[in-house]
Amino acid sequence: MRAGVKTGVVALAAVVLILTACAFGRQASAASTGDKRTSAASPSDQAPTGVVDARAGSSNCPLRFPNPLPDRQRVVPILMYHRIDSVSASTPAVTKALTVSPEIFRRQMKWLKRHGYHTITQRSLFNALMCGSHLRRKPIIVTFDDGYRDVYRYASPVIDRFGMHATSYLITERISGDDRSFLSWKQVRRFEERGVEIGSHTVSHAALTSLSDAGALAELVRSRKQLERKLDHRVTWLAYPYGDYDARIERLAKKAGYKLAVTTDWGSLQSAQRPFALKRLRVLDSTGVSGLAAMLRG
Repeated sequence: MRAGVKTGVVALAAVVLILTACAFGRQASAASTGDKRTSAASPSDQAPTGVVDARAGSSNCPLRFPNPLPDRQRVVPILMYHRIDSVSASTPAVTKALTVSPEIFRRQMKWLKRHGYHTITQRSLFNALMCGSHLRRKPIIVTFDDGYRDVYRYASPVIDRFGMHATSYLITERISGDDRSFLSWKQVRRFEERGVEIGSHTVSHAALTSLSDAGALAELVRSRKQLERKLDHRVTWLAYPYGDYDARIERLAKKAGYKLAVTTDWGSLQSAQRPFALKRLRVLDSTGVSGLAAMLRG
């Protein structure tokens, strides 16, 4: 947060911006770092090249839910980023709030490494929650929503250079579309080579709770199937657009074949009882390195 007389104004503005952009979702109704190497699984079930955790890959934990779900929790912060880019005076306020500069992002990742945090894959978190698999000390997950090209340009080289993992949740109808601020399919494939695994952010970024069961299920299934066809491996990770979900959407996400889903609900304590309601920590333009440190220490 910025210091000085503008502190209160900035804090209030950040809240308003996130309410309108993609931060406060509706409340629901109620990880160890491995080498980035290829999997030996068959093409339809294999994980992407570059983002396999060594520990996760050797685990005997099947990618299915135990019945009943275990009563198990793990403290795993999941950081939520949107854009990594430079801004100007003409940048819209909402975009500016959700944009972290490339230099600040690099410093944040460097801080994580220096302070002993280990970025993990989604599969490692699944294994830990469902099977009790071991996570190294201070596990953390880095995520990016929407699929912006600037994340590929500025963030993925940092992830690759530092030997880290991350997840990018993509809006599939915007990939290789007319809006060149979003990724191309070629860049999506290269993302995985740099340690960034791919998840779904639905087809069109629609608010899922506003849709019928059939409409929401179509958004969930079509996006996952398209990603799997293009990437030639399973895609079972999801982020809800706008953090918009409820118990009905959780059931539909499971029916659509996902195994974990992240929200915009604040927190770091993840529960095996709620695999489709994982919490995250928002990283904004005002967060900086000190703000990130405060979030994680808090």
